[in-house]
Amino acid sequence: MPKLKRLTEYHKRAMELKYKGNSYQEIADFLNEKFKKSRKTKSGLSFTEQTIKDWFKESGTLCEDHRLYEEEMDEIHKETIDVIRKAGIQIREQNFRLANEMLIALMGSDNDSIKLAAIKELLNRVEGQPRQFLDVKKDEEGLLVYESIIRKIEQEKEEQEQTGKQE
Repeated sequence: MPKLKRLTEYHKRAMELKYKGNSYQEIADFLNEKFKKSRKTKSGLSFTEQTIKDWFKESGTLCEDHRLYEEEMDEIHKETIDVIRKAGIQIREQNFRLANEMLIALMGSDNDSIKLAAIKELLNRVEGQPRQFLDVKKDEEGLLVYESIIRKIEQEKEEQEQTGKQE
């Protein structure tokens, strides 16, 4: 199909709807509803699912225009996401400062438990959470319990293999 010299409003809407992930049938239904007065045929439906598919296929009327539209929209979305990320970083930094100031203010509380909680929180933010040690149990040979279990399983396998070879 030849490339259009000028895109009509329904072509633009079809590209927008396809970009948003609508099916060809959904696009056809929308266009028939929205533009029913501008294009009439004997059947009453001027836009069919097959018509829309033909527009977007490799050599279709809208193939190249839609590719350019997608690239432009993707770039716009990328720029928007970058702006939102930068704003989010600023908001987090401002709130982080505010939270730290509030923790410092809480350290001046008359209540010792509030002071202690604020101090712990600040230390955790600066120094990181304290390490938590596991209570690891050992068997009578001094092996960790899971090592002992693995060793028993390996011994049982060896015994099964040896009995299998002897038979």
